[in-house]
Amino acid sequence: MLVDIPAPASASAERDERLREGKGGLASPVWQELLKPYRGAYSKYIAGVILRQAILVLGGYSMVWAIRLCTGRPTFPEWLVIAALLLFDSVYLSLDTGLNTLFTTRLSFPLFGRMKIAALEKIFQMPTEWHQEQSSGTLLGKVNNGVGRVMGMGEAVSRELLPAAIRTILSLVPLLLLSLYTAPLLLLALGLFSWLTLRENNRRAALRSKRHACYVRDSGKFGEYVQAAQPVVQFGQTRRLLADYGRLQERIVRLGRAEMRVANTYSWRRSLVLSLAKRVSQGIWIWQLRRGALDVAMAMYLNLLTEELLASFWGYAGLLERIFEGLEPARILVKLLNEQPAVRDQPGPAPAPAEGDCGIEMIDVQFSYSRGKHIVRNLNLSIKRGEVLGIVGRSGSGKTTIQNLLSRIFEAQHGKITVYGADIRQWPLGRLRGLFACVSQNGGVFFSGMTLFDTIRFARPEATFREVVEAAKCACIHQDIIRMPAKYRTKMKAGGANLSKGQQQRIALAQALLALKDDRKILVLDEFTSQLDSETESKILANLLPHLAGRTVILIAHRLSTLRQIADRIAVLEDGRIIEQGAHEELVRSNGWYAEMARAQAVT
Repeated sequence: MLVDIPAPASASAERDERLREGKGGLASPVWQELLKPYRGAYSKYIAGVILRQAILVLGGYSMVWAIRLCTGRPTFPEWLVIAALLLFDSVYLSLDTGLNTLFTTRLSFPLFGRMKIAALEKIFQMPTEWHQEQSSGTLLGKVNNGVGRVMGMGEAVSRELLPAAIRTILSLVPLLLLSLYTAPLLLLALGLFSWLTLRENNRRAALRSKRHACYVRDSGKFGEYVQAAQPVVQFGQTRRLLADYGRLQERIVRLGRAEMRVANTYSWRRSLVLSLAKRVSQGIWIWQLRRGALDVAMAMYLNLLTEELLASFWGYAGLLERIFEGLEPARILVKLLNEQPAVRDQPGPAPAPAEGDCGIEMIDVQFSYSRGKHIVRNLNLSIKRGEVLGIVGRSGSGKTTIQNLLSRIFEAQHGKITVYGADIRQWPLGRLRGLFACVSQNGGVFFSGMTLFDTIRFARPEATFREVVEAAKCACIHQDIIRMPAKYRTKMKAGGANLSKGQQQRIALAQALLALKDDRKILVLDEFTSQLDSETESKILANLLPHLAGRTVILIAHRLSTLRQIADRIAVLEDGRIIEQGAHEELVRSNGWYAEMARAQAVT
């Protein structure tokens, strides 16, 4: 049961701006933003906890009251005492149940959902280059471990540490009033115990940080190895990878053992402090009992309070260990939530698109990945509205990069790019990317468990069955689908594993065609028929022509036959620059690289 879904995109952008300076600690603004909706419910919970713990402390005194009442008044009916105690218990149990319900339904479950959604939103915001530097397994480890640990810390603090601390304070009140000699001794023991606990955790901090860094690596390696299981087995490398993974686990074990050695040393010291405090207190009560300052019932009550108090110290130690154990994953999670995308909306009003023939302009554009070799260099390219531009070139010449620069998946490091007369850096990202429908060489979007029907209409979920079928027919995938046992209700496997590469490409094209119905003006087709035979490709290109009318199309391909059929103009890329451009016939006559490739592919 998840509620309190995060705010819409505009509010999210404002939140990211406020969180930009967050450092990732527990005092980071990201926590203030995440916890802000729950302050009222948490205040009610704390008030209820104080009341519950006060009732609990009074409950310990109830037996002293009952003994004194019944021994002082022999005729007093015992059933009235039992009835009063049962009433007391029912009040306590009702309050306890209400607090548990409040914490679970108003705090725990909603906060869990909010953190997971915030993490996923941040991952969606980050640019492709950032994702290329990450491992999907590592990201999952950061999010799942971080959220799990944060929830564990929250529950430990709110449901255990806070009630125990309140009860300790309330328990000290009768000890101060009834046994003035032992209260200072117990306070001193608490101080020494706390100091030793903090000192222990400080000693373990470096080891804990290294261990959690290993956990992150563990998540990344495990995920990558699982994804690559088939080729790993085929190449006979299972033993090598198991040995490598085993070394990582051995390091985690060594770090854990080193932590335990520190923990055992301080555990003995803390036990000694509590034992001394307990035995000295008991000696004082025996002395007071002999002098007549205490009766047996009160001595038993004070001993009970002290036993609970000293036991709670060990509870504090365990809780603090859990909290410290969760700090490192929490910092890793907050660091992820504080990541700022290199590409984001610029302040100021959105531009008004120019009218007329303005399409796409790239002026002196340069781009390199991680400031390395330039993939695009001094690129100048103009595409008119409604023009079909073919782009061809050797692998690595920058063809796909141009598509990513236009939609600001990557940010050009130099030069200017305009779409419909407006600089793309002034376009809101949502509106800019809403202009594009894309089909990449890697296929479309396939989620496990989703039907083929919903997969095709992924980019336009309100599409009707008739529209889905029309798009499938245009992409020449309809016949394949109706031959499947469940037809359009066929469930997808992760990544479209139950489809061939050619089927994946055609479904990706159907997704893009449906997206065009949302008035997307620019269609990018990147090697979208590379897995298809020539006959199927020709049918698809013929079907496509009516859908391209009035739209700007960028067609990236290695097959020159694809470009010749529908491209108005073809640009040839070499080392990130245009070395030739023109119609197919012109380029063949120019006898350059394109003509050489046309002869090699027998395209004339």
